[in-house]
Amino acid sequence: MSQHHQRTASDSPNKSPALEALYNDLDAFIHELSGDGQGSFTLNGARDESPTGLKEIEARDQERNISRDSLCPTEDEESYTGYSPLLENYAYARPFDAQQRKSIIKPDEQEQGELPVNNSLSPPMSPSVLGIAQTSKHQHTSSIDTVFMPRTSSLNNQHSTPSSPTSGLGPMSIHDVLMSPTNRTPATAVQAPLLSFPDYAMLSQLGEKLVLEVRELNKHRRIFCSIEYPLSFTGQEAVQLIQSFLPGAISDTNALLVARALIRSSPPLIGPISYSEKSLKRNTLYESEYEVYTLLEEDPQLPQGVFTPLTRCYTQSCLPGQGGCYAPLCPNRDLLPDDEDDDDLSNGEVQEKKALKGTKVNREASLKSVTSSHDTTLSRAWSATMSREVLLNTSKQEIARQEAIHEIIYTEEDYVRDLNLLDELFAKPLRTAQCLDADMRDEFCDNVFNNYKDILTIHRELCRDLRDRQSESTGGFVDHVGDVFLKHLPGFMDAYSQYGPHVILAEYAVKKESSDNILFHNFIRDTEKKAECRKLPFRHFLILPVTRLQRYPLLIGAIQKKTPDDHPDKAYLSSCTDILREVATCMDEGTEETKMALRIRQVNDMIRYKPGEEESYNQLQLMDPERRLLHEGPLTRRSNMGVETIELHVFLFDHLLLMTKPRKAGGEIEYHISKKPIPLMLLQVQEATEGFAVGMRSMTSTTAPTSPHQQTITSPTGFGVGVGVVGGGGGNVSMTLNHLGRHGGDYLLYAENANVRLQWKEKVVEAKAALEQAHPEHQVFEIRSLSDAHFASPGSHHAALNHGKVTCSIPFEGANGIRMIAIGTNLGVYMGVEGDTSSTRQVLSLSDVQQIAVLENNHILVVLADKTLYAYALQGLDPTANGSGGSNNKSNSNPPSQKIAQHITYFYAGICNGRTLVVAMKRRGMDSHFRAYEPVCGDLRHPKNAKFLAGRSGLFNIKQPPSWFHIYKEFYIGADSSAVHLLKARVVVVCVRGFEIIDPEHLTMNRNLPDVKHPDFAPILQRGDDLKPLGMFRCGGYYLLCYNAFAFLVDNHGTLIPNSWIEWEGTPETIAFCYPYVIAFDSRFIEVRHAESGKLIQILAGEHMRCLQFTNSSAPGLFAPIIHGCMAHPFKPEFQYVFQLVSTFQPTGV
Repeated sequence: MSQHHQRTASDSPNKSPALEALYNDLDAFIHELSGDGQGSFTLNGARDESPTGLKEIEARDQERNISRDSLCPTEDEESYTGYSPLLENYAYARPFDAQQRKSIIKPDEQEQGELPVNNSLSPPMSPSVLGIAQTSKHQHTSSIDTVFMPRTSSLNNQHSTPSSPTSGLGPMSIHDVLMSPTNRTPATAVQAPLLSFPDYAMLSQLGEKLVLEVRELNKHRRIFCSIEYPLSFTGQEAVQLIQSFLPGAISDTNALLVARALIRSSPPLIGPISYSEKSLKRNTLYESEYEVYTLLEEDPQLPQGVFTPLTRCYTQSCLPGQGGCYAPLCPNRDLLPDDEDDDDLSNGEVQEKKALKGTKVNREASLKSVTSSHDTTLSRAWSATMSREVLLNTSKQEIARQEAIHEIIYTEEDYVRDLNLLDELFAKPLRTAQCLDADMRDEFCDNVFNNYKDILTIHRELCRDLRDRQSESTGGFVDHVGDVFLKHLPGFMDAYSQYGPHVILAEYAVKKESSDNILFHNFIRDTEKKAECRKLPFRHFLILPVTRLQRYPLLIGAIQKKTPDDHPDKAYLSSCTDILREVATCMDEGTEETKMALRIRQVNDMIRYKPGEEESYNQLQLMDPERRLLHEGPLTRRSNMGVETIELHVFLFDHLLLMTKPRKAGGEIEYHISKKPIPLMLLQVQEATEGFAVGMRSMTSTTAPTSPHQQTITSPTGFGVGVGVVGGGGGNVSMTLNHLGRHGGDYLLYAENANVRLQWKEKVVEAKAALEQAHPEHQVFEIRSLSDAHFASPGSHHAALNHGKVTCSIPFEGANGIRMIAIGTNLGVYMGVEGDTSSTRQVLSLSDVQQIAVLENNHILVVLADKTLYAYALQGLDPTANGSGGSNNKSNSNPPSQKIAQHITYFYAGICNGRTLVVAMKRRGMDSHFRAYEPVCGDLRHPKNAKFLAGRSGLFNIKQPPSWFHIYKEFYIGADSSAVHLLKARVVVVCVRGFEIIDPEHLTMNRNLPDVKHPDFAPILQRGDDLKPLGMFRCGGYYLLCYNAFAFLVDNHGTLIPNSWIEWEGTPETIAFCYPYVIAFDSRFIEVRHAESGKLIQILAGEHMRCLQFTNSSAPGLFAPIIHGCMAHPFKPEFQYVFQLVSTFQPTGV
């Protein structure tokens, strides 16, 4: 013992008596732990194999004269078991029973006798060094490698062999431990077996362990993104995994800090997936089951570094889980996470959190600029800038007024600062940023930032004037600010009415570009992380002008309330409030329109179409700036088999109606095109009569309810609508949409209820009316009534008005200069005053009247009835002529007439080469034979031509009157023909081969158009027999050739004019022409197109449409053709409605 003290004193560098006393106390404590007891302990379950016995150790201890603490039990106390509360929670100190002792005693030791029990305990050590973990009883062997611990205790020397020179010195004291090197134990010594643990303060070892745990975790469980990210885990799982393998009871806070260190290391080990927007935005990890992260690589590169909170404390007795010690930077002290969640805390919580952090070192200073924010720790109130004496001498009302004035001034400074941020951090850099394509960079920036520079200029000047007014104030009191605002408010209207409504489109453009362009997304994210942005998103700066404008009335109103009525600033403030409200109202009105534009853009991005439907998608043209969405909503329809109900989402735009199938994909709705878009001009809703024919628009049903399930609803416009509650089940009502034309069809849809169907019908009618009003230049023809309700439809119950099916009509001038109309049916010819249905009466009783024509110069009516061509003197048929029969229903029963020809299929009357001709066609076999008749009777109303009206008769001799016509020309073509037209000097025959051009003066110089062998006319051959020629017309310097499927222009040589091809929407049966428009008659609508451009101009819809007459006017100087038609009455379907197409423009010659 004396040797021990002598050595200790000599080796000690410090001769302080206090330190010597500390050494003695610690030695006494250690020896108490190694005294006799009823229980026995071992380090990591290993036995001491030193040949030194227990009795020798006890004897050596007894020789030492060490003072003991009065609190330590003495050797005489039998109750002492070697237990210490300091070792209660450590896995390496536990009872050691007899069975364990027997299992680890070597065979040679069993031969020598029982090995003495070692009751000694190892002093506490930092788990960051030992890596404390409990070891299984059955894992120890007789041969264990010696492991030296970084920290050495006096018990280490108990394991040395007797051959050691220092073995006789006994156990080392804590003084020896602190003052002696750790390698005093000879290399030949037999050391107690210890385990080696990884040092998780090293990021490489920490990351390696986490990688293994994550891989093992994903073998046993799956989450929603496991397929896309096979090494994914939630933030909650990350914290739990780290807690599972770090030693000791590490808190959730510290485990969260470890995980965040791995996400911010270089290179980062883990990172958030694309769905974790919150984590991506802040580049951090949250202990949440909804935020998901992943290993950035399959075989990641481990980060290098030391995570200091996991290192051991230099204080010997400081262990993890004890709350830390007196050391300022003790790693065992619980740390608080970073400030990333400060925005979710109150101000008091943030201040308390900062106080708990203590002496945290600020290692990175934020760069300051002119756009940096103010110091939020300082009060910005006006009263904070004034002395206490001033405040005591100022009234409360004035203090409140100055606070309000001060608030509007410093918030204006903040507003200008943030506008500068928008300019410096976002707008200007994006003009040159590589994250946007160069060709769309300027367009994108103009769309997003709009006129922000105008707003910035206005408020810079306003802010400067407010600061000047503040600096001019006396004693810090600002007398008035209303005049300053009133000076700058006039510029608000133009600036904010342009920026405010457009901001929602700017937001959508940013969102769409960010989702499609990862480089742009990264640019915005990195910019938002800058200190100047104060953790505010880009959206804050983008919508700031809108929110600021909404705050102005509140800020100025607060000043106004606190300003006395007799103060001169009161009137200024009142004017400012009125102007701001007007600006806000204008901006709100513009925003409503912009919301529609935003919805259209959203729909456009959600539209999906199948391959081959590109034409349908291009027809939408939703990105047109003038496009409007008028109505949308769900409807249903039945499948073709009528079994399955198909959900539809229908959009009604200002130019078409679109039916789509909504489907969810990736949490977002997609609209898949179900049917071809229906242009509004080709759209009809059953029972929603547009009424264009008679200049009326209503929703009035044309039929009375005939079923007990049919009801009548009164629309807001005052019209009744018959609603048939038909088939859809669940109270659904049917609605039929008609897509006119060859590419359309009839769609039976079901609405939720009758009111929904009524709303759809009204919206369609309103949309069609709005389309016509928006394009009045397209209303080139209007329908004028000729006969409203005189001719009942065949099979109608109106027997008295059943005058047969209307087949033809012709206008003419009556005897007294009155405009008359002659109408032919399959029962005869009727005449009356044009537009006066009550004056119409039958003048000829003929069967199967097919065509009629009037020769104005000769006053002759030409009638083709039952394939016989007749000529009648108009004077004898005109109901208005003197002596024509007065009020009788029929005119002269035997008017002057002549039979011109028989077996006639069709005829045409007109002027060619200055001659009035009637060209009649007689079919002979497959050939078409033509005779051109020219009248020679003159005007039958003139007295000198009376000989043509009556012949002389005798008892045995009847003398017929002279013939009214003579044959001008005869010719034929070797093909079946359907019509004939007269040009200025040519006759055009429409036949199956195309168009035969015949010169009446040179019948041998015929020509056929078009040349079907030419490649330009290949579509004609492709259509085959389904193609039917309809007409040929002179159009400017070209000729318009019309078929039932298309039309095109050719020049005088028959060459196709480029870009002149016209595809009909319908399947016309008759073609009329009024330069520059071509009119095609389909059975359900009349299609008007521009003959030269092919553009669809107008659609006139109806049922059973047909052309009754088309002929050019023979009156000199007049170019308007005569176009008559017939259809089912739009409001009285049991009647035939005869009408005339009247041009709204002045026709010109061609």
